[in-house]
Amino acid sequence: MLIAHISDFHIATHLPDTGLVRTDVADCARRIVADINAFSPAIDAVMLTGDVTDGGTDEDYALLAGILAPLKMPVFPIAGNHDSRDGFRRAHEGRLPFARAGALDYEGRVGDVRVLTLDSLIEGKVEGELSDATLDWLEARLAEPHDGPTFLLIHHPPFLSGIHGLDVMSLTGGGERLARLVRACPGDLTLLSGHIHRAYQGIWQGRLCAVGGSPAFQIAPDLTPGAEPPPLVDESYGYFIHRLEDEYHSVLRRELPL
Repeated sequence: MLIAHISDFHIATHLPDTGLVRTDVADCARRIVADINAFSPAIDAVMLTGDVTDGGTDEDYALLAGILAPLKMPVFPIAGNHDSRDGFRRAHEGRLPFARAGALDYEGRVGDVRVLTLDSLIEGKVEGELSDATLDWLEARLAEPHDGPTFLLIHHPPFLSGIHGLDVMSLTGGGERLARLVRACPGDLTLLSGHIHRAYQGIWQGRLCAVGGSPAFQIAPDLTPGAEPPPLVDESYGYFIHRLEDEYHSVLRRELPL
């Protein structure tokens, strides 16, 4: 099985609310979609880890839907801090099986892969948190027997990048309990996130973790302790492809000049 991990499209119908977002980001997103569709062997699923729009309007989500429509495989999107909880629900109602009213957690399947998505959105804030209700739901899901791999999607990464100015604006609530649940999970579990605008991988609580980059803008990998958010860099965009075969899990980076 091949799973593509993309993130932080920041799609906007008009000028983006975020001044850093490139104005041609919708065209960039279309090129990414075309590249995923053309990849051989075929991609089996796409994980889209938040900030799918930049303003969270109904028009933004409609534009995003048109951009993603050519994809031939299942897509599992989550919301980020630039999204709107109500707007995201309206855009995906009837297609995504939201766990409860007013929240964006849901469970999906593709083959033997289980996808669990977590709502870390704090409306009007850059940072994120996991509510007790979300963590209760996750604990119940992880307690259910599952023989295949599990992908856990959360926009705000609980695992640090080392880029101080962005790490302090990531997951600020619920991380300790999440760590316990991840560590105790008996099966194969992988965490996918976004938010940082710098692709990286790591090991957290004994699990493989990855943050997807962003076609909207990318930041420099400044690992200076205590530094402010780093400047932007002009680099080719890349997305991750996870290859799952028997008990083997590899991650490749697909470079795509935008």
